[in-house]
Amino acid sequence: MNTPAVVWIEQGATVTWDIAEGSHSVTAYHPDYDHTLRIPENAAPFDSGILSSGQTFEHTFETQGVYNYYCRPHEGLGMVGLVIVGGPQGGPGTTATDNVGQSTAAQKLARLLDVAGISASDGEGTNAYAWQDATWDSYWYSLYNMSTNIAMSGNGVLFPHNEEQQQAFNQRVPAMLEHADVDKPPIKNPNLNMAAFTKGDPHFTQQPVFDAGDGRPDASTLKWDMSKSSKVVSPSSVAWTHLKGVTWAKNFQSHFETLPPEIAAKFRAQMLTTLAQIGTNATLIGGGPDGNGALTKGDSLELVSGFRPADGTVVDETARPNHHSAMLWFLSDLTSLAQNGWFGYANPEPLIPKGKIQQLTDGLAKTTMNLFSPANVVEMGSTRDLGQMLGTIGWYGTHSGSDDLQSSAASYADNLAAEVEAHLSDNGQVADGAENQAATQGAIGQGLLWASQIDGVDHQSLAADVLGYLLDDLWDDQAGTFASGTDDATYRITSRDAGDVTGGINAADAVLGEDIQDVYAQYFNQTFNRGRLQRAERPNSRDEAAEFTLPLPPAAGGEYGQAAVYNDVVEYDTSADEWTVADDMFTTSWALYTANQDIWIGSWAGDFFGGRGVPGQSDQPPQ
Repeated sequence: MNTPAVVWIEQGATVTWDIAEGSHSVTAYHPDYDHTLRIPENAAPFDSGILSSGQTFEHTFETQGVYNYYCRPHEGLGMVGLVIVGGPQGGPGTTATDNVGQSTAAQKLARLLDVAGISASDGEGTNAYAWQDATWDSYWYSLYNMSTNIAMSGNGVLFPHNEEQQQAFNQRVPAMLEHADVDKPPIKNPNLNMAAFTKGDPHFTQQPVFDAGDGRPDASTLKWDMSKSSKVVSPSSVAWTHLKGVTWAKNFQSHFETLPPEIAAKFRAQMLTTLAQIGTNATLIGGGPDGNGALTKGDSLELVSGFRPADGTVVDETARPNHHSAMLWFLSDLTSLAQNGWFGYANPEPLIPKGKIQQLTDGLAKTTMNLFSPANVVEMGSTRDLGQMLGTIGWYGTHSGSDDLQSSAASYADNLAAEVEAHLSDNGQVADGAENQAATQGAIGQGLLWASQIDGVDHQSLAADVLGYLLDDLWDDQAGTFASGTDDATYRITSRDAGDVTGGINAADAVLGEDIQDVYAQYFNQTFNRGRLQRAERPNSRDEAAEFTLPLPPAAGGEYGQAAVYNDVVEYDTSADEWTVADDMFTTSWALYTANQDIWIGSWAGDFFGGRGVPGQSDQPPQ
């Protein structure tokens, strides 16, 4: 393979290729070499000829634009690359890749163009919004919500929080930068969030600066109005935020060689996993006023549901299933990351040993399974929460610390599935769920399929019935979205609802092999874009020719604009064919839960994030 496969350079720069092993060429897509033109119209073609190990080839790029090239002996294996000179300028190198004769090379080039943020077109105007568009937008909206919450909003307990943490910050950040081969973080003056508050208002309070003169956003100008923040931390607000960070750290490592340099992917991977460990320590180990975790009850791993850090007050001491399942899901993925040697966890040295993370995960699993019977999960929430708990147990059961604990997880999963069946109609509809029926079906469908990844657990048939009702009975083709109920005139969709539906669609495609690509594209375009569930977007994803173009943050409303994150609630009026934003606040757990679902289906749905979120499928870093 070419490493890096995507190179960004200035006009007039020279690129040198070193042949590490084998025999290869560096050959432009050009008629001179019996290939379709895929370099700028007036650019000089290049061909190294066949080179052997230890030889080099260099070429100076005088014309701006995108250059596609291939290896003569290995084009059929997908050995291709891009050189982007001065930024994309349109032209042959940015068009759809169906004119490339080798199908594997065509697919790889299409992926590289998407990684580079280049929307390939057929040169004949705007294409219909399709599966690749939707999964590409899913990818970027996921990143926007995570990056805003973790590094820019200020809506949480910030790191460094005290003198001890300041010393750790001063020691670790230079080491991270050295390991990442960059001289500065990708965000200026970041508001590093180690424990996110539950609610916030994403409107900016001053003129936002997205380029502080060096291409970096200045987070000091992007901080939200803290007078409208809840200033309360919950297990869900912490867990879904840091699960998102861990998931993105894995994603970044998988694509260090293709992501644009300004993303500083190696640095972000380290920072995200560091913040996840700091958040774990503060909330579960030793960050509370009594020396225990801020969200734990004494020495136990029973979790409170709300804690106000400013005065060290527990504001909701009730242990709730949805908070426990969120935290256990996060810890299970953190265990995956710690046990399997991911770059961002190992460099610099971990703050929490992997054995301790496994101990915490096992302890919280035992506490959760003992505290909440399946019937209790429904009584304290709804049947939708059975779906979240099933997904959690699927992740825990594939990452438990012993055979006995895996067996306990399998039994608990079967009992949860039995409770689903107790609320199931013959047509696959699940009763006693969320206000949005589609959300209930999606959450339970995904949960059943995730739990079925545990050895000895199989509820795929039940999941197929549940997801069949979602896709057959609740899909409104005219509206291009899912009905909240079969008789509803207005569809009310929260950001959590959208995550549940996305999760169900992802599972139906990834595990059941359902043909849902066109449905997902319509659903995402209508609900997230036209419906403004996503309130703004950054240049990475913005397409002026798109059917529904979201504003850039400064133009997204209010005096100074607002962040590119999810609104809490949107509504669709079926009689008027109109969408409205019903609640423009930001609920952290809802938004970051959906941001996780977005990356699992995002950017070509699995080609970019390996495993699709299926438990046990994204444990090994790339070699």
